[in-house]
Amino acid sequence: MKWVAGLFALAILAGGVLLGLTGFTKFDPAAGTKPVADSGVARVTECTGSGPVGRYGFGSWWICQADVEWKSGSTTRVTAEPGQLTPSDKGSDVPVVQRGEGKVRNGAGNPPVYRADFEPSVVLGIGSVLGGLAIGGIGALAVLGTVASRRKKAQERDF
Repeated sequence: MKWVAGLFALAILAGGVLLGLTGFTKFDPAAGTKPVADSGVARVTECTGSGPVGRYGFGSWWICQADVEWKSGSTTRVTAEPGQLTPSDKGSDVPVVQRGEGKVRNGAGNPPVYRADFEPSVVLGIGSVLGGLAIGGIGALAVLGTVASRRKKAQERDF
């Protein structure tokens, strides 16, 4: 009985951590620390699905390539950050920004590209991880505390 409660508590803790990591992936705190380097308009050319667990984190998302016409007048083919563009964006102009000068991510040779209306957040990203850990930890302690309480009551009845 004790080991079953321990496994259940561990599952609750793991669930809380996974929930927190999902929020971390969504709010992309690393992007929140980078200034906008350039802006333009993207036209999605193709997308591939990824997830639910991958090198970018937890969750399901699209990774899309797009042709971007930058304010400077140049046009480049870019790979947007996961989840920023979707197949439903095909055929429309999507305002985008580059965050972080000179930094290359996602193996595409271009700086990170995000939707212009995407607001990354360091506070929400890190808060998601800490909140998930806290919720999972409290849930796990509640399970273990309930088992310990029942065991103590059973011992008191036996005497």
